Amino acid sequence: MIKQLATKTASLVGGLSKAIDIRDILVFGGLGLLGYGLWLLRPWLGFAVAGAVLMGIGYLMRDE
Repeated sequence: MIKQLATKTASLVGGLSKAIDIRDILVFGGLGLLGYGLWLLRPWLGFAVAGAVLMGIGYLMRDE
């Protein structure tokens, strides 16, 4: 049972490492820090800017 669990965990970690790139971590980490920094300034400003940036990322990632 432990071998099956280790095998499934290894395949899950391998799949995640193929799906997630360092660019993803940098983009969403930076977006989170931007949103938090703006939240400290004004809460509504943090939501507005973070939402606009996420919509822009979604727009740029669309299929053509």
